[in-house]
Amino acid sequence: MGRFNKHIIVVGSARSGTSWLSETLAQPYRYRMLFEPEQETRTKNGYLLCDRWFTEPSDSAEAYAYLRRVFKNRVDCDWIAQNSNRKWKRHLWPFVPKQFIIKFVRFNLSATYLHKVFGIPVIHIIRNPYDVIRSQQQVKFPWLYDLSHFVAQDSLVALIQTEFGYDITKHEDLLPIEILTLRWCIENVIPLEILAPYTGDMEVVRYEDLSRDINLFYGLCDRFNLEPVANLQKYYKQPSSKTHPESALVTTGYKKDRLTADDLSHINRILAIFKSTLYEGRNS
Repeated sequence: MGRFNKHIIVVGSARSGTSWLSETLAQPYRYRMLFEPEQETRTKNGYLLCDRWFTEPSDSAEAYAYLRRVFKNRVDCDWIAQNSNRKWKRHLWPFVPKQFIIKFVRFNLSATYLHKVFGIPVIHIIRNPYDVIRSQQQVKFPWLYDLSHFVAQDSLVALIQTEFGYDITKHEDLLPIEILTLRWCIENVIPLEILAPYTGDMEVVRYEDLSRDINLFYGLCDRFNLEPVANLQKYYKQPSSKTHPESALVTTGYKKDRLTADDLSHINRILAIFKSTLYEGRNS
């Protein structure tokens, strides 16, 4: 694991269960969660990482230096520390944290880079695109619809053109729901089905399976040498701090299949371009 031997990274698309998984992993005493250090509108240097595809430190010396500061717990930022005890800046005291759980939602493409360069284990959580997109439509974060960072990377544009015959620079012609689907494909299909397979202590987990079976969580903790919180049952079914108020987890009035037939058609059109086998298609 190298120098960062008290660290675990969680990556995944927004609304895929990243907060729920990270917060649950970080429940034990002296476990500290670092929240989305790549968010460009919430952190001073998040723009260095946001939606970027890195393979080597030389891709961006500034990004590499920023990540080292993050992993060393030397970035004082309320956004990153939002799940931590910030009284007297305890979250920065070097002798307090026993384990760091670092969550990213806009850095999936660089999961292998994080593992290879920093020696940190990575958990990539995925959730079916239909439920992800429905949830993203609820929260309406503006950045979800902004693909400019992807489009600005010539190597990524070329990869997608070569693999799928699709030009992502034409994304402005897409409907909003198609843009969300395109983002999901870039964040999941590319790293999991196109780039080199994850190796070593990198693992893909499905939100659908993990959220239903607490034993899968215990197994995950065992494989990554993590300590599950003593009263895990209490926390396991609790919504995360980022759960939308209209989510099925907090309201009985939620209707799972709120996507219309047209919505499904638009989503499936983009999924078909990327030929993903991560989930079965949904037509109704």
